Amino acid sequence: MRIAWITGASSGIGEALARVMAREGWRVYVSARRGDLLEAMAAECEGDIRPLPLDVTDGAATRAAVATMLEESGRLDQVVLNAGVFWPQKARSFKAEDVHKMFAVNVGGVAEGLEAVLLPMIEAGAGKICLMGSVAGYRGLPTSPAYCGTKAAIIAMAESLKPELDATGVVMQVACPGFVRSEATAINKFPMPFLMEPKAAAEAFYRGLTGHDRFEITFPKIFAVLLKTMMSWPYWLFFMAMRPLAPKE
Repeated sequence: MRIAWITGASSGIGEALARVMAREGWRVYVSARRGDLLEAMAAECEGDIRPLPLDVTDGAATRAAVATMLEESGRLDQVVLNAGVFWPQKARSFKAEDVHKMFAVNVGGVAEGLEAVLLPMIEAGAGKICLMGSVAGYRGLPTSPAYCGTKAAIIAMAESLKPELDATGVVMQVACPGFVRSEATAINKFPMPFLMEPKAAAEAFYRGLTGHDRFEITFPKIFAVLLKTMMSWPYWLFFMAMRPLAPKE
């Protein structure tokens, strides 16, 4: 049996991915702060889903959870560090506190997970780690200064670790999805192009995790290609395209 650990698994794409992997025969450890939702998912799912509630910013709790998984299952074949938060920010109401909170979860939480799993997986010489980035990490988008910054940091973190891990047998990947219907995206007040339902996104995500060991997993692909094309745009063209999307008041 293959063993997986998914953080941010109480809702959205994390929950949907846990259900897909359990259906496919994995033992899936799921973590999030809302333990009641994890327990409810485990109770209704026919597969092997094992809740390990925690706050990803709590390093001691994260290390304890990983120790529990290794004691019970002996190894981790797939780790998906997915937990994250988002809320829009405008220049007129910009608060540093919001930036600190998003970086604490989206980057700090991933760092705590990495600290807990890297050495055991390196010593085992096997396994895959996927960090949850976003197409929002490609360039800075209106109303998302902190969120885009966190996802750019995640992409860079994965890029930095991959060359070293390539020699150890541990596969490093980054997922860069577009818009997926969730509690986080529900607060967006604008049309979200190529919006995916969590189940469809999870199926695409799972294919990326279990297919070729390519570094970046994107879905929907057409939206990722469009956003990635913008990375090569000169600033004058990029800002001209972004100004109509910026808040007017």
